[in-house]
Amino acid sequence: GTHVAGSIAAGTNNGKLMAGVAWHAKMAGLKFLSDSGRGSTSGAIDAVAYSAAMGCKVSNNSWGGGGNSLALKAAIEKAAKTGQLFCASAGNSRKDNDRSPHYPSSYDCENIISVAASDSSDRLASFSCYGKNSVDLAAPGVRILSLLPNNKTASWSGTSMATPFVSGVGALVWSHFPDKTASEIRFALSVTAKDLGSPGRDEE
Repeated sequence: GTHVAGSIAAGTNNGKLMAGVAWHAKMAGLKFLSDSGRGSTSGAIDAVAYSAAMGCKVSNNSWGGGGNSLALKAAIEKAAKTGQLFCASAGNSRKDNDRSPHYPSSYDCENIISVAASDSSDRLASFSCYGKNSVDLAAPGVRILSLLPNNKTASWSGTSMATPFVSGVGALVWSHFPDKTASEIRFALSVTAKDLGSPGRDEE
């Protein structure tokens, strides 16, 4: 959570060699997973519902797993009605999400933007899931330097590291165009991303 938060909104000029995308953003940390990554779908639903009830404009979801839950999808759709952009990591299992859906990023909800990970050469990261129809874009997700608790930093990799860049950019764009809807922000992020070719893997 700290690493993700740093990519979104870490302060500048602090000697940490990194800064968040939207360093003036206000954030709320909603924890439904344990430190070992265990949690429940009901906990995820509660977190999504709370974020919507509190009026959070952008929700960063660097988590995933489990099966298709109609209740979780309904919670995300309800968040969409409050105007929330739901940024979700596409997963790290190298799978085509068109064939093997990854939730919550694969739900067909108007406010979800699904994020794959790219490397420093603008190629799909070796671990990243992808999907021509189910993944919207990629963001840097390999050896990303960010914050850790106790005044530390570390370089981590994953679609969980890529997603906060999109969340941060979403917040930044919204700060300049506050009258835009979540769907409009999602569309703007998708169509202005650099075209790197097919999101799939040639060998697969």
